[in-house]
Amino acid sequence: MRLLDRYILAEWAKVFALALLSFVGLMLLSDGYNRIPEFLALDAGWGTIIAYLLLGLVRNLSLLIPISLLISVIFVLATMNRNQEIAAARAAGIGMGRLTAPLWAVGGLLAGLLALLNAVLVPDALETMNALQEEAQFAALKSKGGTVIPKGQASSVSFENAKARRLWLISNLGLSTGQAFEVIVHSFDEKNREIRCVTARFAEFSKQSDGRWRWTFRDGRDMRFDPATGSLMAQPRFKELTLPDYDDDPEVMFYSTKEPAKLSLREVSRFVDQAGFNPGGPNAAYAMRYHAILSAPAICFVVIAVAIPFAVVGGRVSPMVGVAKTFGLFLGFYFLTSFCAAFGESGALPPMIAAWIPTTLVACWAFPKLKSVN
Repeated sequence: MRLLDRYILAEWAKVFALALLSFVGLMLLSDGYNRIPEFLALDAGWGTIIAYLLLGLVRNLSLLIPISLLISVIFVLATMNRNQEIAAARAAGIGMGRLTAPLWAVGGLLAGLLALLNAVLVPDALETMNALQEEAQFAALKSKGGTVIPKGQASSVSFENAKARRLWLISNLGLSTGQAFEVIVHSFDEKNREIRCVTARFAEFSKQSDGRWRWTFRDGRDMRFDPATGSLMAQPRFKELTLPDYDDDPEVMFYSTKEPAKLSLREVSRFVDQAGFNPGGPNAAYAMRYHAILSAPAICFVVIAVAIPFAVVGGRVSPMVGVAKTFGLFLGFYFLTSFCAAFGESGALPPMIAAWIPTTLVACWAFPKLKSVN
């Protein structure tokens, strides 16, 4: 590593650490202000509160790291430009590509860190946070003599399996008991015409040795329809009915009762893998969440590509001017991300395309700027 590379990395590390610590402090204050009164109202201990706040920091690192990287890169390069250090390096025959190579390497490392966070650490943190909050709520409700809903229990479940073309409607689903009550399953053909409807007073489910789920419906009717006319052809009653093709995962059904933003990567990937993507249905929001997590690491490269053109022009201008301009562009990027996410969640755009549109547009704008700077 050259002396110049070490110098750039040392200056960048100072600003990055300061920016990251500042945002961490602000995030702790914000979460503490919003969450501490809520947990105190539930009579939760301080150990639970501190654990929840620390896990919240892990969850928010995927947002704090790109912002800190943006500020640190633009500030370091703008300072070097103001002090004529970039001009001296270029006069010595060092191109902008080679001069900023340490920053691109840092961007690659942070992109890998974001991928690790999103795939491993953030899912664990998010699931643990949800568990801590649920336990605190259950304990408070139980201490007041209220009825405690068992963990893994959900009511009014509506789950659409787009891959198998089935729609499940369940009045009450219990993962711990392995039972579901008031179950209705609609089956459709490839033209989205109903061909079968199974109704049961209750159903039992269990996981088999091969990993598939087995559903046994009890006390109901098995109705068959003519797909062309929609008329009912048969509706025999049954005491017990087992359909081998009906292997939908009840845990994935339980995820459908939660908001997509509260699901971890593991949970939302399981949902998308089984439920598929339905452009006109609620599954689009879960697919959008999945692809948004996968596309998040690319933002580290977007940040550097946006920062360099603003940092190396303008002569003896304060570094904070470049920081303000780039930060404004970064906010615009997040606005565009939210705008595309809304289209992806509604099914107006395929979720994968909606997740990558902001990064692609900014890259198309930034890389020609980088070429002109070089």
